Amino acid sequence: HGTYFSTNPGSHSHLHTAPNDQDQSRVLYYNKVLLGRIYEMNKLDRELQSAPVNFHSVHGTHPGRPDDDEYVIYWYGQALPYIKIIYKA
Repeated sequence: HGTYFSTNPGSHSHLHTAPNDQDQSRVLYYNKVLLGRIYEMNKLDRELQSAPVNFHSVHGTHPGRPDDDEYVIYWYGQALPYIKIIYKA
């Protein structure tokens, strides 16, 4: 229900991209994201459909895996695609 972002594209974001069938290239977007007041979460909650009241975004942490942190926004106006990156892994 939200849009997910990571500060670690090399390990985390790459896992959520699918290679193009023709040339095996992948696409990532570098975005500017307004997080506002951030709600910190360290456990999975599949029922969460928006940021809690008085918060603008969610920061999901994975204990023991700091490279897998995610930020979630629920309003498209909080993100601005800045650069489209096409790469081959």
